[in-house]
Amino acid sequence: MRAVDTVAWTETLGVGRKELPWALRNKARQIAEIHDEVTRLRVALAAGPDEELVIMLSSASRSLAEAGVRVTETLTDLNRSA
Repeated sequence: MRAVDTVAWTETLGVGRKELPWALRNKARQIAEIHDEVTRLRVALAAGPDEELVIMLSSASRSLAEAGVRVTETLTDLNRSA
């Protein structure tokens, strides 16, 4: 990971360089929890009359999954550069 990216992440998350891996793991965990909750909500409402709502929740679930992958990749890059 480039030094400028590390600085940007530490500033964004309000942590020091040593706390950054922990903070990124925490964000990945939060995203996973939100993803799971949205998925449960989508499944619960799938039989309902509002197909558009289910489509939106499916899209949100996919976006959260992609966000989780991005944060995990960032953490991997950080660990590689350490």
